This record gives sequence, C-alpha cells and structure tokens, in this order.
Amino acid sequence: MTEISNIITLGVLIGVVILALKTGLGCGFANLKRREIVYVAFIYFSASIVLSYLVGVIALDVTQNILATGVTMHLIIATGLVYFGIKTKREWLSRGNDLSRKTFLWLSIPCPVCLTATFLACLMLSQLTNISNLWIGAIVGVIFFIGVCFFSFSVSSIASVFEIKTPSTLGTIMLLVGLFYLLSPLIIPAYIQAQSIPVPDFSVDYRKIFISFLMMSFLIGLGFLMDKHKRLKKKKGGEKWMHLQE
Repeated sequence: MTEISNIITLGVLIGVVILALKTGLGCGFANLKRREIVYVAFIYFSASIVLSYLVGVIALDVTQNILATGVTMHLIIATGLVYFGIKTKREWLSRGNDLSRKTFLWLSIPCPVCLTATFLACLMLSQLTNISNLWIGAIVGVIFFIGVCFFSFSVSSIASVFEIKTPSTLGTIMLLVGLFYLLSPLIIPAYIQAQSIPVPDFSVDYRKIFISFLMMSFLIGLGFLMDKHKRLKKKKGGEKWMHLQE
C-alpha cells in the first residue's frame, strides 16, 4: 500500500511540474522581463499556500460542487486560448503589433482550471502523506516557483537561439494548448473506457514503425525549413524582438 501511495504522490508532483511547464511556455515566449517572470512564479507559490490551507477548511460537499464546474471552466479557458492565440498570431504577422504581454495571461496566470488542479494536488497529498497542509502547500509552491522560473528562462533562451521567440510562436502555442483543452474532455474518457475493452493480440513491426516515424519527422522538418525560408524572404515589419532583460 505504501508503494502505491508513493507512486500516486509522484504522479501528483509530476502533474504540478506539467502545470509549471505550461506557465513557463507562456512566460518564456512573451516579452517579459526576468523580474516579471519571478512575480508570476511567486503568484503560484502564494496560491499553493492558500489552497493548501483551504483543504482543511472547505467541506467535502463544497469541494464536489467546485469540481462539478470544472468542465465548464475548462471549456471557457480553452475557448479563450484559441481565440486570443489566433489574435496574437494574426496581429503580429499582419500589423507587427505585439500583444504577448497581455494575451500570455491566458496561458500563464493561474486560471480556475490550474487552481482546481493545484487544490486537488494539495488534497491528495494531504490524504497520502502525514505532512501538515501548510507544509504541503509550501512544497507544491516551491515546485511551482522553481519550475516556472526554470522553464521560462530555458524556453526564452532556446527560442532566442533558434530565433523563434515571437508573438506568433506564442499564439501558436496558445492555439495548440486550447485545442488540447477542447479535445481532452472527449479523448480522455474515451481512452479510459477503451482500456476496459479486451484487445486481441497482434504483432507489431517495429522496423516499419521506425521508418514511418523517420518519414514523418523528415516531412515536418522540411515544412519547418520551407516556412522559415519564406519568412526570411518576406521579413515583415515589426519591432525587433527583445530578449529577457535583467
């Protein structure tokens, strides 16, 4: 039973790291200064402390009512990500307007979905461990703080090296995350249901799978290079993208 609890605890903490990665993508591709990224990370740290305290205060029926609204909030955030992702990309490519300092909030600032996930993480950790709620909040908050700062700075540096740190790239990421949010309520329940259906044994040709993967990678890389070549030829106006400032 202890091993299962450890595995579940590890899974919860990995989920927190994934949320930090999502936030880091938004901050890393947005035109933000270092201290502004630290402010965002500190917001997540503070939210974790508050939510861990609420774990021992909020009644179970209230928690169930909050979770019942999760799908609705999920769809609202997904729609906002898709809409503002398209708008961010279009404004930069067509007019050279940088909206990243505003629209990145949809991806990085704690939304109801992220807050609910953080609350559930604190709730599960409080039931799986003997640690006090405030210490759980501190642990989750530290993971958030370090993760947001690390992923933000890493994404910004890597994107700057490959010269893809633009509002257009941020808009693309927002669009992809929004589409994932829209599709996940359909895909995840279907996947869970499919796991209970017995599947007949069949052989797998790993050589063909590897060749198919190489072909797809080649086509994706070719498309990326062609798109970059076209952009370099057109070289539309717009302010020069600034790197992270001190």
